[in-house]
Amino acid sequence: MKTTTVILDQVVAPVPGGIGRYALNLVRALTARVDGIRSLVGFVPRVSHDAVRQIEGFIPLLEGVNVSPFPRAVLARAWERGVAVPKHEVTYSPSLFAPLAEYGQHIVTIHDAVPWTHPETLTSRGARWHRAMGERAQRFADIVVVPTDAVASRISTFLSLGDRIRVIGGAPTSDLIVPVDSENRRFALGLPDVYITFVGTLEPRKGLEQLLVALATIEGLSLVVIGPQGWGGVSVDDLVTRTGIAPHRVHALGRLGDSDLAAVLSASRGLVVPSIEEGFGLPVLEAMSLGVPVVHSTAEALREVAGQSAIAVDVHGKNGTIKLAEALTGLNDETLRRDLASRGMARAAQFSWDASAARLESVFEELT
Repeated sequence: MKTTTVILDQVVAPVPGGIGRYALNLVRALTARVDGIRSLVGFVPRVSHDAVRQIEGFIPLLEGVNVSPFPRAVLARAWERGVAVPKHEVTYSPSLFAPLAEYGQHIVTIHDAVPWTHPETLTSRGARWHRAMGERAQRFADIVVVPTDAVASRISTFLSLGDRIRVIGGAPTSDLIVPVDSENRRFALGLPDVYITFVGTLEPRKGLEQLLVALATIEGLSLVVIGPQGWGGVSVDDLVTRTGIAPHRVHALGRLGDSDLAAVLSASRGLVVPSIEEGFGLPVLEAMSLGVPVVHSTAEALREVAGQSAIAVDVHGKNGTIKLAEALTGLNDETLRRDLASRGMARAAQFSWDASAARLESVFEELT
């Protein structure tokens, strides 16, 4: 029986973000497909026993979880230099945090080209590390997984990967179910009756400041911000002060569990994704799966994922903020919202984690 080691650091990372959500759902679906020919064993940096038990609870069909003696920061620096790389027969890494070396076979994931195209939106250290790991993937990876054709095209500008690229996207999580006590949950969170939502890690490329500027020109509409603090010093309070929007119109909830997330999203007038760049955009599909209209930027990956089922706005072009405000105002039209909800639900139904896991399974078969 072949053993594949799966790197699961993002699942227990302090800020798991979209990559952590992708890794958890894809690996969980993959383990459900394992047929006895291959076993899947998790690998994580040094973490607590509670974190290991958390992974085992999230992905119960793993054969086990191996824990490195080194913390993530140490492993990240070491693996960037090809040091302290464990020798595994086959390694699957759902991110660039990968033990890439000459030994064994390696499947690694590059989620976006942001470290190359918009390094100013990351920390300088983070941008350098991602580019360095991209170069190691170029040298050692047998297969490079990307989430969209848009990323495949963009990353090929910077790395010579030839025919090693495979596209495996995400899907709405099956855990995102609207709870029966949604109204009580929204009340406990102190939410207004009419609001739009922003979902994502708080970082410069997500476009939150521009969204607040646009929203400040519209009366009677509030914003609910969902997501953990990331990097780049993005503070909701600071952005509220800088943009001049009334503070009572912005509700920052931080990271939410799936039940609360579903309760908040499902009652939203729309999800707004004004990102400068994305690799996939899981919140787009998750909102669509709940019948929530979506307004997004013209980032190529977002257009690819949403198809013709959302409103695309060139928010970063000339008069972008005005166009974004117009799109938000358009959500007052109930007929439009119903049409977007219908098209969005149909679009989201075209994606599933099982289908993504089947594509990943075929990648494993390529290496046998």
